[in-house]
Amino acid sequence: MPVRVKVRAAIWIDGLLVVHRSSRQGSEHLTLPGGRIKDRESVLEGLAREVREEIGLEIEVGPLLLVAEIFAGASRQDVELIFEGHPRGAARPDDLALVDPGAPEAELVMPPVVGDLVRLAGPGVDARTAAWLGNLHIPGR
Repeated sequence: MPVRVKVRAAIWIDGLLVVHRSSRQGSEHLTLPGGRIKDRESVLEGLAREVREEIGLEIEVGPLLLVAEIFAGASRQDVELIFEGHPRGAARPDDLALVDPGAPEAELVMPPVVGDLVRLAGPGVDARTAAWLGNLHIPGR
């Protein structure tokens, strides 16, 4: 089974989490901005590139916050590295998709780490060490 490394950014603006909205097979998906790194691309370069491509935002990559493993069926395993991200320059909230971490919509964000982000590394929390979340696969999601 191949293991894919994915990088994602937790970007907070006024207490709201920046997400990427996309449509796949006719349904909306919410994800933390990011994705797979390319061959011979550093994790930090890949994260900055993915965020720029997905949501058009230039970021400064901060510390590693969370690490999770997701088994997607019998044929795929992803390791997700979630870093703190800070917009370079003034971010325009009107141009971004934002989710209130306390709203029901936050439960739809993939990977399913919003609750962990708020608890371990949300606004006002001093996250000193990355947290290993283990396997987050939720059958049927």
